[in-house]
Amino acid sequence: MRHAEEQAIAEFPRIYAPLSTASLLETYAAAPDRLVRALDGFSHAELRAHPISGKWSIQEIAIHVSDSETIGAIRIRKVLMEHQPVLPGYDESVWAAGLRYDRRDASFRRASLHTFRNLRETTAAILGEVSPPDWAREGRHPEWGTVTLRQLLELYADHGERHIEQIVERRKILGRSDGPASLLPVRLY
Repeated sequence: MRHAEEQAIAEFPRIYAPLSTASLLETYAAAPDRLVRALDGFSHAELRAHPISGKWSIQEIAIHVSDSETIGAIRIRKVLMEHQPVLPGYDESVWAAGLRYDRRDASFRRASLHTFRNLRETTAAILGEVSPPDWAREGRHPEWGTVTLRQLLELYADHGERHIEQIVERRKILGRSDGPASLLPVRLY
């Protein structure tokens, strides 16, 4: 996600509009296994290393994905259950620093990955039963303005892929074999 202090974009990007909802749901649901594969084989020191100066470590990315999913699961549920709700925002950089992602141990990282998996599985089950008219339900996103449930699916399918790609990039820098290839052709933003 972008930083909270950025202004809302006038229109949500339409690059995933041609993709079927079913394919987006598959990508969304596949992210936990794909993230674990991307993390495979790293030592604790490698996970906490910063192979790209000024950018998050692999560990910081992995923990961020879990915290972001917590917000995403709430947003999706609010749009489904409330009439045009205001969706919660957060500043990912403040969370990463304040919750000390960089200092967390292996058990915390594993618990974060379990949280990500559990939230994706339960939310995917909910989304798998959504009626066609419900995909048009709306909420007010703090950065994107008015978004539909379908757009939230696009956003979070993209979010998992975005961060898996970042981990794969760091894998290469650290001399590891490639990780999983992207399931989406381009990034949403």
